[in-house]
Amino acid sequence: MRSLRDRLTRLLLAVLIPIWLLMAFTAYVSVLREVDEIDARQLDEVAQPYLRMSVPALQKALELAVSHDHDDDEPPLSVLRWGSQGELLYRSPLAPALSFATRPSHENEDASEPDSLSLQQLQGTSWRVLWHHDHVHDEWTAVARAMTERDELARGMALGLILPSLVTALALVFVVSWAVRRGLRPLKEVGRQVSQRQDQDMSPIDTGEVPREVTPLLNEINALLVRLDRALSLERQFTADASHELRTPLAAAMAQIEVAQGAVDDTQRDTALKQARAGLTRANTLTEQLLALARLDHHLDGRLDRAARAAWPGWQPALDVAELVRQEMADLALMSVQADVALSLDAPDQPCRVGAQPQWLSLAVRNVLGNALKFTPLGGQAHVTVSEMADEVCVVVQDTGPGVPDDMLSHLGRRFARGDHTRSGSGLGLSIASRVAELHGGTLRFASAQGLTVTLSLPK
Repeated sequence: MRSLRDRLTRLLLAVLIPIWLLMAFTAYVSVLREVDEIDARQLDEVAQPYLRMSVPALQKALELAVSHDHDDDEPPLSVLRWGSQGELLYRSPLAPALSFATRPSHENEDASEPDSLSLQQLQGTSWRVLWHHDHVHDEWTAVARAMTERDELARGMALGLILPSLVTALALVFVVSWAVRRGLRPLKEVGRQVSQRQDQDMSPIDTGEVPREVTPLLNEINALLVRLDRALSLERQFTADASHELRTPLAAAMAQIEVAQGAVDDTQRDTALKQARAGLTRANTLTEQLLALARLDHHLDGRLDRAARAAWPGWQPALDVAELVRQEMADLALMSVQADVALSLDAPDQPCRVGAQPQWLSLAVRNVLGNALKFTPLGGQAHVTVSEMADEVCVVVQDTGPGVPDDMLSHLGRRFARGDHTRSGSGLGLSIASRVAELHGGTLRFASAQGLTVTLSLPK
């Protein structure tokens, strides 16, 4: 691809050179017209003394003029006179073969009518002719002068215009190239800033000295740098979280496998393998949660208005939240039986519809319910309430577990946050639910009175 500088230079020259040629041509035509007018006036002034002379006087005057001006470079003046019937009365030496029939036609002429000028091509030479009609003697006089001097002057003027114009055109090329190069200097400076950056430097590019036309481009590049910086931060955070959280269950599983390999009886081996399997199951669950959280964090980097959400894959503009909660509770029925926790639901019969992404919302509800089942003691209860208000739908999950201290409530919903140090789990379940609520423009709130109460609010 051609450089922007070359393209701008060619474009400017393609516009300026035709304008320059038009100006030069206009100047030449204008000057040539002025020369013609000067030559015509000069011929009229020189010819006036000869127009009313008699033929003998005219002959004598011309001979005298030739004898005095024989060394002059100015072309000689030629005079011809005809009678009323076209008979040639006088013809000066070297005069062209001018025909009486070429005189101007004056049908209703009077004595006050001015002399006439005409241009005629005679014997391969251009002549300027001044015609005069003597009404008293009814005679015609033609004063002619070859236009060689005028043509030489025109050629000299053309040469005088062409040479400076060529120099000006060459200068114009260099000036335009220099101006474009100077005008694009801020872009070169931007390129220098980018080339000198380190690999992890995502700081915005300075837009203070760049032209206004380039500012929108740099603003978009800066916005891209912000997104890249966030993506790199999320990647680093995901890597750190995964390496930190997966280390313990994997190490425990490896230790139990080594115990099983060295066990001396079947009971010890089965116990060790069971514990190793539990550690690997926890690591698998943790990995799935980390990946889900990474995907949600990716979407939180974009716009969260209604138009952006409607473009998400699988988005449903009218999802029945009550039906989704019933389905999730049915899927967790076996888990609730194993945990000896009674699950109950209080939901209206009519649909409670919101715009939502069903897979993500299911993930959030499943994590909140799983958290309640996990931390509710044996024989406890977890009650779910779905309610619809004017502008939102709420899902409230209340358990009969130990609850959470008030000073820890503000930490719930954060990554790897737990209610206290004695609780097991990754601390990612409520964080995922909080991210889903944020993606949908809702909130996840916590309260601890008789157990833990988690409220998921979704706007309509």
